[in-house]
Amino acid sequence: MANWKARLLISATALATCATVTGSAVSTAAQAAAPAQADLPPGVVQLNDGEACPPATLCLYRDYNRQGPAYGIGAGYRVALMDLPMGDDTAANNVSSWINNTHDVAILIDAEEGKARPLPPGHPLEEPESDNDTVDLVAWG
Repeated sequence: MANWKARLLISATALATCATVTGSAVSTAAQAAAPAQADLPPGVVQLNDGEACPPATLCLYRDYNRQGPAYGIGAGYRVALMDLPMGDDTAANNVSSWINNTHDVAILIDAEEGKARPLPPGHPLEEPESDNDTVDLVAWG
């Protein structure tokens, strides 16, 4: 949890630095940290491969057993997974495992098939073969 909070604090500091300092005075560290978080939708944080899911967060992982590239979505944030870069593609139709560490029901939506599945609070999910790599959108119920 401390690592996750530290990354958010560093990113917020880097964004504030970029907003107040212009030109070549902006540090290389701020330039490197700000774009990665600034390009993500509101309420989303990128996790390290295999990183544990922080509290009050819905986490999605490219691979089974909560491994590989991953993101955390804050409770209540509606997120289109095509807005989350994942390797050479996006997280849309590319997620195999989840864990809902929020107190709300996450709704996993397959827009192409018109299907929606609830993921209750406190529950992990290893996608069954029939639904693997099908989620396009996260909403909340």
